Amino acid sequence: MSGWHDIRAGVAGQRDRLIESLQRPDERQLQRLLQVVERNRDTEFGRRHGFAGVRSIRDFQQQVPLRNYEDCRADIKRMMAGEDNILVTDDVLLFETTGGSTGGSKYLPFTGSFLAAVRNAILPWLDDLITSRPAIAEGTAYWAISPALRQPQKTQGGVPIGLASDAAYFGADLAASIVETLAVPASVASLESFDAWQSETLRHLSTSRDLSFISVWSPTFLLQLLDAAPEPIEWPVLDTISCWCSSTSERYAAELQRRFPGVHIQGKGLLATEGVVTIPLAGADAPVLAVDSGFYEFEAENGDVALPWELETGCSYNVVMTTDAGLYRYRIGDRVRVAGWVEASPCLEFIGRAGADSDLCGEKLSSQFVEEALGDLPGFAYLVPLSEPRPAYLLVVDAAASPLQAQSLADDADHRLMRNPQYRYARDMGQLAAIEALPMENPIGIYKDICRDAGQVLGDIKPVSITSVAWGERLRRRVEF
Repeated sequence: MSGWHDIRAGVAGQRDRLIESLQRPDERQLQRLLQVVERNRDTEFGRRHGFAGVRSIRDFQQQVPLRNYEDCRADIKRMMAGEDNILVTDDVLLFETTGGSTGGSKYLPFTGSFLAAVRNAILPWLDDLITSRPAIAEGTAYWAISPALRQPQKTQGGVPIGLASDAAYFGADLAASIVETLAVPASVASLESFDAWQSETLRHLSTSRDLSFISVWSPTFLLQLLDAAPEPIEWPVLDTISCWCSSTSERYAAELQRRFPGVHIQGKGLLATEGVVTIPLAGADAPVLAVDSGFYEFEAENGDVALPWELETGCSYNVVMTTDAGLYRYRIGDRVRVAGWVEASPCLEFIGRAGADSDLCGEKLSSQFVEEALGDLPGFAYLVPLSEPRPAYLLVVDAAASPLQAQSLADDADHRLMRNPQYRYARDMGQLAAIEALPMENPIGIYKDICRDAGQVLGDIKPVSITSVAWGERLRRRVEF
């Protein structure tokens, strides 16, 4: 297809460029950091934190503390109102949303230089993918990137919320070529009804006998589509499916492999809303650090902070990023394990969200946010994530509530959690079932019993708003549901 031909030409040499950077991550990371600092030295943030005097990584670390979203919220709120030169000198093209804590949503600025940094990772990935899996270029492709059903919005300052088109990630020249490969027209994503979106998507996919490549985020997204098809869909030339394969997505990626035994399942790298952390490369032990796309630090459990070339194989870290979009030493909330090395740079396996978060299929529920959603429920109540028979949450409540009252509480919790855009998307797309109530006699007693059986000291057991999947399986062994 001409689209794939143009894509191949457009990304040629990008993998080699990345490999050169992976050979000298210390030099490349310092360059990237100083580029960001120099560009934004005269912003309010840059002046407050002495960017003009930063000449080294150590200077930067001494001037800027580790930060969370709450540390950025006030500045970002001003940017959303239309104020300039707060965190970045570049114009803010748009804000994207991702799951937050107490506020439900986090708004993150996107700039032109930030999107260019994203392309520094996407283009090498495409170059490597086409080179290692040439059969994908012999047919059509299904790209499922952004949420369907999202309505256009703007901030109070008139800045768009959400990318108008996912083509912006690839750049204008490459986007036109990608459109030529689509098995499902891009216009389908703008349908306002979920049923209409699903019906049209399945109509196109069911007739795409030449589909050779699928790119989705959560494997449950694709599984849900397949299960909704009136008849089994076959793609005789399908070569590769790109999706999340680690952490809570592992079992669902395995299900895709079972359904498509001859197809290559490529694990996606870690591309958070905050920026690209890793990308997959053929032959690597795990996705490799995107050293050209940001400045990265890694926080160990004891609080020590390491640079990419200082990481230890087998150890786990929380990711800290500095980006071209005004996030400085920002904890993105994702945790990775060092699985190996490409040249002098680490391969990082995503192992889950940092802290007590739940992420069955991309919904990113933090314990703090869930606690706010459940805070005024009567008695001892908490959410239990279940991965089987399909991703879902149970709301455990005291059996003193009638079944009707208990389910009303569950429906209310479901509604409140919709303030998290990822949760709403997973529910809208059918990846997550609606919350069901589980009335229990003495729920807090059973909770403590299970915690004790897991080795916790009774005095150390704290009530929680949301448990882990493993905890839910232990509950299932005690209570039928």
